Amino acid sequence: MLHSSKISLINPVFRMRIFNHFTLIVILFYCFNDAKAQSINSIKSSTILGRLLDQSDAEVMYASIALMKDDSIIVNSAISDMNGNFRIEDIEPGIYSLRVDHIEYTTLTTEILTLTKNEFREINDIILARHINGLDEVVITYRKPLIEIKADKLIFNVSSSPSASGTNGLDLLKKSPGVSVDMENNIALLGKSGVRIYINGVESRLSGGDLTNYLQSMTSDNIEAIEIISNPSSKYDAEGNAGIINIRMKKNMAFGFNGSETSSFTKGKYYRYNNSLSMNYGGEKLRINFDLTQSFNKSLDDFVDTKIQNSTILELDSDEIKTLNGYNVALGLEYQISKKHLVNLSGRSVFNENDNILQSQTNIFDKDPKELSSVLISEAIVDLPSQNHNINANHIWQIDNKSSLNSALSFGLFNNSKNTQQPNTFFENDKSTVRLIDNSEFDADTEINLMSSKTDYTKDWDDVSFGTGLKYSYINTGNSFDFYDFIEDVPLLNLDKSNDFDYEEKVAALYATLNVKLSETIKFDAGIRIENTDSRGQLLSNLSLENKDVSRNYTDYFPSIGLSYVNKSDHSWSISAGRRVARPNYQDLNPFETPLSQLTVWKGNPFLSPSYSMNYQFSYAYKSKLIVTNTYSVTTDFFANIFEVTGETSNQIIPRNMEKATNYGVSISYPLEVNKKWSLVGFATGSYKKFNGDLEGTVIDISAKTWDFRIQNNIKLPWDIYLDLTYFVESDWIWRGSIDVRGNHDLSVGLKKSFMDKRLQIRITGADILRTTNDYFYNGNYGGILIDGVRSFDSQRFGMGVTFRFGNQKAKTSRKGESALDDELNRISN
Repeated sequence: MLHSSKISLINPVFRMRIFNHFTLIVILFYCFNDAKAQSINSIKSSTILGRLLDQSDAEVMYASIALMKDDSIIVNSAISDMNGNFRIEDIEPGIYSLRVDHIEYTTLTTEILTLTKNEFREINDIILARHINGLDEVVITYRKPLIEIKADKLIFNVSSSPSASGTNGLDLLKKSPGVSVDMENNIALLGKSGVRIYINGVESRLSGGDLTNYLQSMTSDNIEAIEIISNPSSKYDAEGNAGIINIRMKKNMAFGFNGSETSSFTKGKYYRYNNSLSMNYGGEKLRINFDLTQSFNKSLDDFVDTKIQNSTILELDSDEIKTLNGYNVALGLEYQISKKHLVNLSGRSVFNENDNILQSQTNIFDKDPKELSSVLISEAIVDLPSQNHNINANHIWQIDNKSSLNSALSFGLFNNSKNTQQPNTFFENDKSTVRLIDNSEFDADTEINLMSSKTDYTKDWDDVSFGTGLKYSYINTGNSFDFYDFIEDVPLLNLDKSNDFDYEEKVAALYATLNVKLSETIKFDAGIRIENTDSRGQLLSNLSLENKDVSRNYTDYFPSIGLSYVNKSDHSWSISAGRRVARPNYQDLNPFETPLSQLTVWKGNPFLSPSYSMNYQFSYAYKSKLIVTNTYSVTTDFFANIFEVTGETSNQIIPRNMEKATNYGVSISYPLEVNKKWSLVGFATGSYKKFNGDLEGTVIDISAKTWDFRIQNNIKLPWDIYLDLTYFVESDWIWRGSIDVRGNHDLSVGLKKSFMDKRLQIRITGADILRTTNDYFYNGNYGGILIDGVRSFDSQRFGMGVTFRFGNQKAKTSRKGESALDDELNRISN
């Protein structure tokens, strides 16, 4: 019964959109190129621009350029980029020379340069001569810090954390600073929900359980870093009230053939393990990489809770075992067509087999007086195979050293087939006499088609930088739900309880950004993004229901603005504001009921409105170490999953728009080098949250102050053993916007040792070694339901990981040691 629309890439509307996109880019190119002369007049001090080439006219990257005065005093310096370009600013009038150093080339000192006030000097190309006995390879030994604080993002370098080994992508997010994952695997950033997940700069576009399964199929041993952008500018998609999290996969930059094999496992109540193979080939123009990962993840999810509704008490005790067995395969090709053009083609496929078995007992009591009336014994046996395929193509055109054009096209296909068997038996209060047997079975299949295209143009002048771009994205989902009743143990399709739901969404976006250097210390940036959303949800059902066909078409404006002060001494600060949106998940728009148990159903809401946030952020840095960030956001039509009473013993969970949610948050981070062998990073967050609204009779008005603190220690022990020790503690928090959850604390440890000239690495890990974050106690009182319970997981785990690297592991310096695409992906352009 699955119905899904097909994507047409050659229809007239699509061709017209593409034509308009490129026409606008050409117009903007010529208009803003004329502004160069005006921007030069705003220079406050002198600037030198240049380029480094070797004797074969190849660009020399990562060379050190020192601005010298009196032949011995270094006044300023710079590093050449991947195109050999360098720029030195803030130069006082005077007489200087440039000294260029590079490990492959002979040191060169230029002729004397005389600079006047406010001069913009673009010098001739500097030609470097290779050493006669120059090195072909350079071994890079730089060790990245665990946490990096950038102007626009925070970076958690996973590869520098031994304790991160052996976990999956979802568990890894729980260890990331400022990120929290609740009991239903909803991800929040600095206390705010509505985070968008990107993989290598490309939005995953999945949500809910589909996103959870995808993240659990990833192994942390293949993840390089997690980049956190809490207040994105207008160049990013407006989707995501809380910001963006980009998961950057590992990429070997060595030349020639190389690869690695990794195996890891952890043991709690159940085993989990990952095995992966990575192979790479790096040439002067062509770069190829292939990754294959097999993962097995078995986990525990137990509920014990009591609900009081109307005159009934429900005491639930359920145990669920979730098993995931998956394969994740990726292939990437990168080719440098010329000095100005680079193309990249990458693809990833994920195959998962999920098997969940839930067993539960619900004791049903009359409330006054409390007497046992019946007992429900039920099971849910779920078979959930899924596939996820993505193909991405990029073209980078480096027009000149001040402008570039980046184009990308992405396709995706996701599907799953969920078969659930639910045997239910009601007993009398003696727990042995059968009152009723009500078995059921249902199939829920989903197919998602995705497509997006985008073009970005950037142009730099002396004190001004301009960017613009367009994007068109399309998503189509086909969902079928077939419900079967059992008549004399024979499953029969119940058409009244079955349905098809199709959802289609098209988003067209245009943005422009402007960055201006107002003075030597003050910079201003502003942007505007315009997005038009056209969506339609169609329900096909035998029942006579309202809201079977809901269409929306709306245009929104998303401005952003920022001001920053950067002093070369001790203090710097920035302030920014921006508007964001969170569109409803397609699953939440299906108005049909899906049984979660015999007593509880999930029901979607086709009139769920988009949720909008206005975010404000202020950051202060002292000596680029102490970083304090304040955030304040007001979210209207906040998404909340609400329990509602539907009968004496039954209830439903339904997503509704809450009137308003406000969040004030603060985060503080500080890295400290205790000594040469011990460094640590402290990261603390605090927030005040308030949720309120009248949800069709269900009144919510709660607030909470929450905080958490994380300290990550990196210690070098004797025999070159690295120890990673992380402690995390959190306060009470709010779940589903309406339930209070008691806080926990956690201690994790990791040890790492390398052998065989760093080709072999062995890691030992321990997660929640004190078993203090295994149980989550919760309670709530709203909508006529009193609830009190505990949810338990399998969090205390010990494990081991081994990585063996083969082939050439040395990074050879080259004019194409790093592609232009890498920089674009690090900026999370999609």
